[in-house]
Amino acid sequence: MTNHEVWDKTIELNGVAIQSVVCMEECSELIKAISKRLRGELDIENNLAEEMADVTICLYQLARDTDVHAWIDRKTERHRKRNALQDHQSGETTR
Repeated sequence: MTNHEVWDKTIELNGVAIQSVVCMEECSELIKAISKRLRGELDIENNLAEEMADVTICLYQLARDTDVHAWIDRKTERHRKRNALQDHQSGETTR
């Protein structure tokens, strides 16, 4: 079974509502891990990467029934325009 198949099966078994709660909990844990890093605490156990993985999996599961990819494209285009504007303002040229 591939990763995606396992993730799909998990959401099929648990349902969107339960996986949504799990995702909220995982996001909270990621926020805590980021906060610790910003405070300069050592991450010997690589907790930040673990929490990032948990959130990534949860987001994949919840994205199944949405048009998130269209939104990703829109948001990326907005970043592209903002970056080009900042490059222009700072006098840099884009390649």
